[in-house]
Parts: sequence; structure tokens; C-alpha cells
Amino acid sequence: MTGRLADRVCVVTGAARGIGRAVARAYAAEGAEVHALDLRADEIESGGGVAAHALDLADAAAVAEVFFRIERDAGRIDVLVNNAGIIFFKPIEETSVADWDRLMAVNLRGAFLCARAVAPGMKARRRGAILNLSSNAGVKGGDNESAYCASKFGIEGLSRALAVEFRSYNVSVNSVTPGHPVHTAMSETTYGAEQRRVWKDPSELAPAFVHLALQDAQGINDRYVRAWDLACELREGAE
Repeated sequence: MTGRLADRVCVVTGAARGIGRAVARAYAAEGAEVHALDLRADEIESGGGVAAHALDLADAAAVAEVFFRIERDAGRIDVLVNNAGIIFFKPIEETSVADWDRLMAVNLRGAFLCARAVAPGMKARRRGAILNLSSNAGVKGGDNESAYCASKFGIEGLSRALAVEFRSYNVSVNSVTPGHPVHTAMSETTYGAEQRRVWKDPSELAPAFVHLALQDAQGINDRYVRAWDLACELREGAE
């Protein structure tokens, strides 16, 4: 590691497991001050530059309070990774309003709340990067995934709009899809045998998230980024 994020304060949601945990670790290893947010705060590996915060993204008041405290204590937030997400598979006629509302509250409304919380500071400092976790489900439909696909298509719309809004403030906004099957707690319940044979550890995607955290509006911006492809490019370029 080269300390490329030594002057950054980073917030990662859904940081107790999977991609969020791998990204939080990578940011800390690169010297960032990392604030790891998750409903399961007791599972977050804190220390070594990582501070754990318990947060239910469905609770708007709690989101505002946690981000206020982080910015007050750290002085700023430079990077936001909206990683937290949940999934279920149900035909639409079996999807309850409560099912729909809970998934949207975490996957889409949570990303909105977090982006809204960091916006004033990033715009005032004219510096920052926002990474919104997307999926193949954000660009094409899936069987029994009406709620999940709607949330990820929403992430794509949110990301494109924010990229336009933040461009004049030199803040980059990108949506990021893994781009390859990844072994996470979620994929253990959703992947079939073929995907399990080739899945990668989330840490293998982390270089892409480090690179994207360093971007401004003049760099990689307003893109749907395949993290696996970018990580491979970065590894090949370093050889």
C-alpha cells in the first residue's frame, strides 16, 4: 500500500461484511480515516484506522445524526461509498408493501440520505467522491426481482443525476457494479453452482474502489464502472 488516501476521510455503509468490509479495510490500509457503518456494528473490524458506527439506513434521523457527528469530529467527509443493500426474490403478487418499502429504504432511500448528508461539505470544499453500489440488476431485469431491480435502476438514476449536480463542484459520482461473481453473505443465498465455481473474494475488487475514491469530476466520473474490470486494469498497469 502506498498511502494514497492518507488525507481522506471515508464513509462506507454496509461495512460489516462482504464488499463493504473489503473496501473499508483497503481504504484504511491506504491511510484513510474510515468510518464503517452497519446495522451489525458489532461485526465491524474496527481499529487500524477504522471506526465502527451502528446505523439503520431506514432511519432518516439516525442517518443525519451519524453523519453530523462524523463530519463534526473528523472535520469533513471526502469519500462516500453507498454499499449497503438487501435482496429478496418474490413474484410481484407475493411482494408485500412492507417488503418493498424495507428494500427501498435500505438500497435506494439510504443512498439518497447519505448523499444528501455529505453534499453541503463536499460542495463547499469542492472535493469529494461518491460511489454508489449498483448491479447487473440496475441495467436489466431479473426473474422475481421487481423490488431489487427497481432499487438498482433507481441507483443508476440517482448516480447520473448527482454526477450532473456535483460536476461544477469538482466532485465525482459513479455507480459501481462488481462485474464478476463475488463471494459475500448475500451471494451465498443468491448464487447458483456455476457462479460459485468462479466467485472472487471481495478484496480483489478493492483496488478499483481505491482508484475511484481518488477521482474528481475531471477524472472517472458519471460512469457505470465494472469493479472487476477496473481492478484487473490497475493490476496489469502495475506489472
